[in-house]
Amino acid sequence: MELIVLALIGLTVLVASALFSRRTGIAAPLLLLVLGIAASFIPWVPDVELSNEVVLLGILPPILFASGRNVPVIELRRNLKPIAWLSIIMVIVPAVVVGLIVNALFSEISLPLAIALGAAVSPIDAVAATSIGRRLGLPDRIMTLLEGESLFNDAAALVTMRMAVAALAAGFSFVEASLGFLWAVVGGLAIGHVVGRIINWARGRLGDPILVTVATIASPWASYIPAEQVHASGVIAVVVSSVVMTHLAPRSLNAEERTMVRSTWATVSYVLEHAVFLLMGMQITLLVSDSSSSGGMGRVWLMALVVLVVLIVLRAIGVAVVVWMSNHREARARTLGRYLKDGLPEKGEERARARFGENWELESSRWLNRTRADIDYALTEQISPKGGVVLAWAGMRGVVTLAAIQTLPYVAGGQLVEHRGTVILVAFLVAVASLLLFGGTLPFVIRSTGLAAPGIDERRHEEKMLVRSMLETVNRELGPLAEQTIDGQPVPPHVITKLERRMAALSNRTNTEALRLERDTRDVYWALFTRYLEALRLALEEERSVGAYSHHAFHAVEDMLDRFEVNARSRV
Repeated sequence: MELIVLALIGLTVLVASALFSRRTGIAAPLLLLVLGIAASFIPWVPDVELSNEVVLLGILPPILFASGRNVPVIELRRNLKPIAWLSIIMVIVPAVVVGLIVNALFSEISLPLAIALGAAVSPIDAVAATSIGRRLGLPDRIMTLLEGESLFNDAAALVTMRMAVAALAAGFSFVEASLGFLWAVVGGLAIGHVVGRIINWARGRLGDPILVTVATIASPWASYIPAEQVHASGVIAVVVSSVVMTHLAPRSLNAEERTMVRSTWATVSYVLEHAVFLLMGMQITLLVSDSSSSGGMGRVWLMALVVLVVLIVLRAIGVAVVVWMSNHREARARTLGRYLKDGLPEKGEERARARFGENWELESSRWLNRTRADIDYALTEQISPKGGVVLAWAGMRGVVTLAAIQTLPYVAGGQLVEHRGTVILVAFLVAVASLLLFGGTLPFVIRSTGLAAPGIDERRHEEKMLVRSMLETVNRELGPLAEQTIDGQPVPPHVITKLERRMAALSNRTNTEALRLERDTRDVYWALFTRYLEALRLALEEERSVGAYSHHAFHAVEDMLDRFEVNARSRV
């Protein structure tokens, strides 16, 4: 009963904080963190301890799965190098640097334990940053980098942490640890891809939106647990399965199923992403008590300050490399754009003929369109120095830091791990300080740089242009509505009129008065409607593969088609 009451109070706090955040502009995760810290000092509030099993197995998989659903594949491909740099290199390097500095300044902390601390505090938690960024309108590419980095840096941190914990025991082998790291990455990628395809195939044959949603909810653990059982990265497996299933959903699920899955995951991700900040704050008194019992606070504050300063410096260096990558890519894009200005050169045509055979003209045209879209993206979505400042300032640590550091064993190699409580508290203080310091000032930094995403009017214009391009493709493929036949019979004029009105409503995003159909013509109308709707979805997938529009436009139009189909079913 007490647990249920506390859960209800927690959900009430989540709702109240969300409403307060909308009115004040304070990010809800930061507000919940402060409320959690304040609640931890209230006598009647029970002590909260988030064990690593609860976070790593219970909370992290669905959060990562939900985050993976929001990252578009095409922009993930376009930003693969900077994301890999931030999420892998800029996790491993800070882990080692922090470990060396902590071990040098605080000799009581062994080098493996110090590196474990560095691995735990290296990955950023983009939940607070992206919630602020969406509200203030950060440019799309910065949001993509933050979300993409936070998807994969957890895996690099946890695997590095695993190596550091192994080094605490006697008989540690760097070669074996490196091979284990490689297997964790490769195994996680493979398992996530296979599980994602299997679950997507299975849910496409369930034929029930509720069952499809249940299967999707089970997906994070269906990929995480098998990967962890074979010592691969469960985090990578979850992310990859999420990306695969989201990418395949338009071809395997119907409109009603996709709509229910989207709404369910939006609710699940919101509750989990915000609840962890509340629970994170409520642990502070217990962590301070554990540290005091193991020898007092002592040099904990100084150690936390040193670690935080080192992370700030390394984050700035890492983001500077990303800005350089963006400028270098812009120069390459300009050169390639001039090279392809008049189409494929003669040598390119010869290679296309050899590779694609009879379809070389169609395939080379698709490649040209995709490449030109990539060039436009590189030129218009570059990371400026101001964008680099925002990206560096968004380097907040979160719940993964606390979960990772709590995987430290009490005993390693038959010996008690000394200063375990101190290291855990340092990691917690670094996470809280970064969240409050950077999260609290990030809105000011964003406003000072003047960065902004496209406005609502620009977004709607882009969506309108995308729909028009799709309609042109459909009309070119199927021909005029007046010339359509169903089972060899011409379509009645009033059926064509109704579908024309619906298509006009789709193009102009306005409601039109629907014509009532007699029962004997409803089947004809639905057959014609389904034909055009399927052609529109294929045209959308073709446009998505090219990538000439933003992922916001693709998501908006995809949602529009789903609503279009659901409404049509109810009115036929």
